[in-house]
Amino acid sequence: MNKKLYKSRHNKTLAGVCGGLAEYFDIDVTIVRLIWVAFFFLSAGFPIFLAYIIAAFIMPEEPIDNNNYNNPYSNVDYKVDKDEQ
Repeated sequence: MNKKLYKSRHNKTLAGVCGGLAEYFDIDVTIVRLIWVAFFFLSAGFPIFLAYIIAAFIMPEEPIDNNNYNNPYSNVDYKVDKDEQ
């Protein structure tokens, strides 16, 4: 297993930490964000906020993919099938 944990460049709201965790564990980023918010309220806020700030500084940025960088449509399939009658 050669997976590495990075901050996401594509699923980014603040620093990309939740997006990076979602990509690493191959789950939806919304689920990670909801878990993060739940932990925030269950832990009185400060510890999870501090963990996010530390992760934002420690986690490296996702490497740039020259083919898909700055292309918001890189995951769109452009193939169109015609239905001829």
